[in-house]
Order: sequence, then C-alpha cells, then structure tokens
Amino acid sequence: MIESARMNWRNKWAFWATVAAVLALISVPSFTWVSALNDYRRFLSGWEPAPLKATGTSYTPHGGGSTPVLTSVEFRHKAPKARSVELVGDFNAWKPGLLKMTRGGDGVWTVSIPVREGRHKYLFLVDGEPKVDERADTADGPQGRRVSVRTVK
Repeated sequence: MIESARMNWRNKWAFWATVAAVLALISVPSFTWVSALNDYRRFLSGWEPAPLKATGTSYTPHGGGSTPVLTSVEFRHKAPKARSVELVGDFNAWKPGLLKMTRGGDGVWTVSIPVREGRHKYLFLVDGEPKVDERADTADGPQGRRVSVRTVK
C-alpha cells in the first residue's frame, strides 16, 4: 500500500509539472495578444503613436512626365486655446486628419509639408472649425467658402 501511494504521488507531481509547463507555453502567445489588444484599445480611444520623422520626399512620375520640384513650406496658425489644429487644402484633397499640426510653446501651431510650385488653397481646422490664414490672401474655394491662398515659387 505504501508503494502504490508513492507511485500515486509521483504521478501527481508529473501531472502538475506538465500542467505548469503547458500553461507557461500558452501564456507567452496570450501575453502578446493582450498587449496587442491594449494597443488597439488605446488607438480607439484616441492615442496616437509618435509621428515618424520625415527623411526625404520622393516622387514617381506616371505617364512619362518629369519630376516636379517640391518645396518645403511651413504653415503657422496662432490658436492658444485650441485642442487640435489641422491643415487641409488642395495638396491633400481637402481631407481632414492627414496633416495634424503641432503646438508650440507660444500657442502657435505649425506643420511643414512639401508642395509643388504654384498657387495653393488651404484652410486651418481649429477644433474642427474652418479658419482662414489671416496673414494670407483669400479666394473662393470648394463649396463657395473663402479659403486662404499661398503661392509657392
């Protein structure tokens, strides 16, 4: 009877060691899943990863055209009480969310983008509300709205 109890104890030890090993192997992928789900939850709640630093601009012409000259242009807008400021214009098809500006210490929001030479129409979206650039000329834009105009040479 003692011998069978001893074997039973060894069997239990082997069983629980196997269970612990299996749980350890299962927890590694599940930790990765939990981490990925946390990142997704933060993304849905408005968290944004740090923006990538621009290293250069390239353009691949289609249809045998020549490569256009792109000039880096800085857009600035003073809005000290704003929570977010974005830039929309003919250079990004007037789509909000593509060019978010960064706030400076003095309440001036800035963004630098490469644009082609020529005349460009744009607006600032201050907390979602369209605002013209007070330092620039204005013209008629999409939907008959007054927009800012900047000429790049």
